[in-house]
Order: sequence, then C-alpha cells, then structure tokens
Amino acid sequence: MEFDTSLADYCPDIARLIRVDCTPFAEKWVTEGDKAVVSGKAVYDLLYETDYKNKLKYCSFTQDFSCTAPIPRNFKGEASVFGEVRCKRINCKLLSPRRIIIRCTLDADFGLETDIMLKAVAVNEDGESFFQKKSIDFLGRAQSVCETFRVNDTVTLSQAERNIGEIVCGRVVLHSPQIVPTAGNAEIKTTASIFVLCEEEAMEGKYFCVTKSLPVTLNMHSDSIEDFKTVSADIFPRNPSFTADLDQYGESRVIKTDFEIFARALIKEPKSYTVATDLFEKSFDGVCVNATGDIPKNMPLPANGFSIEAKLTELSPRPASILQWDILPCDAVAEPWVDGIKIKGAFNLSVLADTAEGIYSFDQAVPFEQDIELNSPAAEYSLQAQVFPIEVMPSLHSDGSITARIIASAKIDLCYKEEECFVADVAKRTPAQEALSEPTLIYRFPQKGETLWDIAKSYKADPESILNANLDSFDENGALCLAAKPVIIKL
Repeated sequence: MEFDTSLADYCPDIARLIRVDCTPFAEKWVTEGDKAVVSGKAVYDLLYETDYKNKLKYCSFTQDFSCTAPIPRNFKGEASVFGEVRCKRINCKLLSPRRIIIRCTLDADFGLETDIMLKAVAVNEDGESFFQKKSIDFLGRAQSVCETFRVNDTVTLSQAERNIGEIVCGRVVLHSPQIVPTAGNAEIKTTASIFVLCEEEAMEGKYFCVTKSLPVTLNMHSDSIEDFKTVSADIFPRNPSFTADLDQYGESRVIKTDFEIFARALIKEPKSYTVATDLFEKSFDGVCVNATGDIPKNMPLPANGFSIEAKLTELSPRPASILQWDILPCDAVAEPWVDGIKIKGAFNLSVLADTAEGIYSFDQAVPFEQDIELNSPAAEYSLQAQVFPIEVMPSLHSDGSITARIIASAKIDLCYKEEECFVADVAKRTPAQEALSEPTLIYRFPQKGETLWDIAKSYKADPESILNANLDSFDENGALCLAAKPVIIKL
C-alpha cells in the first residue's frame, strides 16, 4: 500500500520524523465467486518533531484496503472465511515540511472452512435391517459474529508523576482474551494496556509516559452462542481518544480515555453422526460397499506462557530516559519437534527515549524460539500458532543500552484428519431363503474371537434379542466373556 498525503491545516510543519506505525483493522471476510476477500481500514499513526521549539506532535491517517486469495478447487459449496491481517513492514519519507509518503506491506493469512459431503447408508431401525453402528464426532463449520463495544475510563496520575501540560498521543493494546460461552452470550475478558505520552506542565520539551492496565469484560450476544459450543474471538481497539482533565484539587492530573473494541467471534458446534460399519437384512442377501473419509479433528491445547530478554545496544544518540515502549504481535511459525512443538518468530519492539538530541524511537526485531512438550497424534497434523505479548519491562543501563524482558503467551491450533470407515451402499441384493415357519431354538458354541455381531449376522438374528438371552456371555462392546459357554439363539 502507498499513501501520499499532506498535513491538515491545524498541524504544524514537520522538522523531523520520529515514528510511523500502521494498524490494519479487518472488518469483513467474505467469499466472492472463486475468491476469498478481506477488507478493512489501515490506520497510520505519525509522531514527529515540529519546527517550533522541538515540540512533539501526533497525527493519524486512514486508508481503505482490500485483499483477495483464490479458493482451492477442492472446496465445494459455501465456505466460511476468517484470518488475520498484519503490517509486515513500513517506511515513511518526508517530501516537504507538510507532505509525506508512506509505504507499507500488509500480510493477510486466510483460513477457509467448508462442509464435507460423504455418502453413507441411512441407519433406519425397521425390524428387517440390523446395523453395526458407531458415531463420528467433529466440529461444524465456523459461524462468524461481530460486535463493537465502547469503553471509557479515567486514569489518575500517581503522586510521583508530574502534572499534564498537553497530551501528545496514546495507544491501547489488548491482551489475549478469555472466553466463557453461555446460552445466548459469550463473556470475553481481557486486559487493556493504556500508554499515554504527555508533556509536563509549564515545561516545554519535557515529556513523560503514563501507563495503566485496565480489566475489560465484554458481553457478546447472539442466539448462536451456547455453552456446549466452541467459541474463539479476535478483539481489536479502535478510535482511541485521550483528554486531560482536572482532579478534585484543580490540578491537571486526570486522563480520560475512550475507545472502541471490535470483537469477532468464531462459533463452532460439536456434531455427531451415526453411521453403519456393517449391516444385514432378514429378507435379502447383500454385499456391503464400504467407503472411507478423512474427518478433520481439532486437538485443544492449553495456552503456554514464556519469557525472553532482548538487549538493544549501540543506540545513537544515546538514550537518557525511556518514555514509552511498545511491542507488536508477530508472525509465529509452529513445527513438529522431537518431544512436541517448536514455536519460532520475532517480536517488533519499539522504545521511545529522550536523548540529548531530542526524542528518538529505537526499533528492533526480537527473535524467540520456544519448545513445548506435547503428545502429538499419530496421524499427520498441521499447526498454526499465535503469540501474544503480555507484558514488557524495559530497563535503561548506565552504558546507554536497553534491556527488555518480554512475557508472552502462545496459542496453538493443532488439526489432524482421522480416517473413518463406514457402509456407503449395499450391492448385489438378492432375496434370501425363506425363514423357518416354526420358532427355533439354537445352541451355538462360539468360535474364538467371535463377537455378538458375528453370531447375529450368521443367523440373520436380532443382535439385541441374542444379547437379552445371554446377558452373561458378552461385554458392553459385544465381545465374548466366556468362550466355552453355549449361546442361545431364538429364530
């Protein structure tokens, strides 16, 4: 994307660029023909030094974006689309004191889900047909629900913080959400980290940062939400505003914050279908036609926390104090490891610091690699990882270097396919020999390894009737308990 613009009339001229950020907000994921489409808005935040007494100023610009990806040919029918959009790289060039050009690359990860159609015989209990059955369990296709919430709060400065002269800019970062679904409602709990950069009252050019963690609870309402369903959510802060206010003593020591949270929930319902793995009919002899299908399965994995340390060295000009810090979620790759899963990626760490030459932003990619022990399924599986920064603790050292300890949480989705075998059809159906006209009682000495189903199929007898007449001969799975004992069969 490229964005060429001029400053608004109320913005002072740019003397030096300090930092530019791009935050994409994906508002809609849809299918259009043979393509998946994501669209939304990209918000550019520009922090710069003015030509008047080196004061800091901040401004934002918004640009629409849209991205498409082809839907694979093997996807049949209607597909659900979801995913994630991130800013991969960004740069800003100053064309004149009032005109800039911003270039950035957005990364869009698309996810697609569709229903799988498999042919199977209908399991009908009509008295003439008998079925060996099993249940196939899976999660249904995701349904998307979106809702926007308004959050406002008041931040009062501590005694150690100075009075506010002017608010330069602020930022809201949301942590990974915890979700509790109930009938018609999903309670989403998260923590909003609020960062506000302020100029000190009556001290032009002197700045300090105010931080606060705000617990937030959102209640998303939808008739499709139930406590037995699987609900996941992505949440994004939008349109934050920060204003200074007076406290009870008439001093400028209060910050009022107001912002939106856009929540997008994916709801999946556990489903189960009963299929026949074998069957026979009293009046016909037939041959079962079996089929196999790969059924997608999800293995739920707990969130894994870890911490890393990063060191920023050879910083020029040399930092004198840290004003503000920020860390962005990163692209993470998960791959199989000998004892589980290995997650690799890099955070984008940004530290705003005061130097002898003014305010500077120091940015660095912080790589990480984390091993997670896991008993992986025997089948082939795919992995998808999301890593969320929870807390950053920067420290400035006497040599001018900065060390940051980062606490993060990794969320992993493990998907695999399980092959299921079932009866798809019955071929070569021919009329069976006429049944015996008189009731008959048979005592059968079963062979080793025979099951209730094997015996019933041999005599075209009702398995339930055989079980009721021989309660001590079979276990709950239909296997023989005592091989030497005769089995009573009534025809």
